[in-house]
Amino acid sequence: MITALFPNVFLMGISHWGYLLPWLRRVVYPGAPLEILWVYFISDIIIWSVLIYLALISVEEEKKKEIEKKPKEKPVEMKPKKKTIKKKPRKR
Repeated sequence: MITALFPNVFLMGISHWGYLLPWLRRVVYPGAPLEILWVYFISDIIIWSVLIYLALISVEEEKKKEIEKKPKEKPVEMKPKKKTIKKKPRKR
């Protein structure tokens, strides 16, 4: 819907807004109402949704590749501490 802010095509007496498909138009005269071309509007929503979905998928795939490229760290083995018993000196 943000694409309606940018003019797309201007034909003789009619101006259009919206990208990829111009879905909002108005005849150029004072007080003319805006007309929404619903078929183009729905098509535009579908196209932008698919493009954004594909972009998100590619970003996720790149993140997975970066994680796989990192060398895997070896797990740290925890050895139990040896108990050392301090002998008390004998009193004589």
